[in-house]
Amino acid sequence: MTDKILSTAYREDVNQTELPLDSFAGPDGDAQLAAIIESLALVSEEGVSIAAIAEVTVTSVERVEAALLWHDEAEHRGVALHRHADTITVSSHPAAGAYIRRLLKLDREAKLSQAALETLAIVAYQQPVTRGEIDAVRGVDSSGVLANLHNRGLVEALGRRTTVGAPIEYGTTVEFLRLFALNSLDDLPALGLVDGRDLDSALEAAIAGAGEHGEMVPPAEAEPAETAAQA
Repeated sequence: MTDKILSTAYREDVNQTELPLDSFAGPDGDAQLAAIIESLALVSEEGVSIAAIAEVTVTSVERVEAALLWHDEAEHRGVALHRHADTITVSSHPAAGAYIRRLLKLDREAKLSQAALETLAIVAYQQPVTRGEIDAVRGVDSSGVLANLHNRGLVEALGRRTTVGAPIEYGTTVEFLRLFALNSLDDLPALGLVDGRDLDSALEAAIAGAGEHGEMVPPAEAEPAETAAQA
């Protein structure tokens, strides 16, 4: 809906003022376009697509990509731009977090439990992933932790897998990018070890094992109640 509104506004404005094809070709072009992208993302509650940005700014998708790259590498910005698929959203810059909490008189943000961080890491690095695959890697029932992460807006259902039982596949959200101060999933750090195991290899092995029996993975023990509640 926001993309349509922006496109309509663009068509109305361009009738009044014709802009050159590349309006941001000068030495400060990337900075100027990045500032406009900040504004467009700010007024778009659900985010704005890269195609819509290119249309309303009368420039190319490549120029928008260049401006986004400039913004990622720029210092002393007040806001951060996050890319989820081809949608751009905006949030306050993580560097300003302490000042914002002080202004709004907020306590420090609640920390995620170890169980939540482990589950979130599996989803982030291996998405789309099913709950059965998460359980197989962790060795415990992750339904409670996964539900809490979903309620906090950090993971979302992406659809159903076309296998036995049609299990739900999960992925991370824009809120996940904001929480961990990531511009996109490409900024995720290299995988490390979880409980002495290589997470990437463990998950691939678990997925292969689960795939042999559809979604019938070995029964997992229940997540401790107090751990799941902290997620």
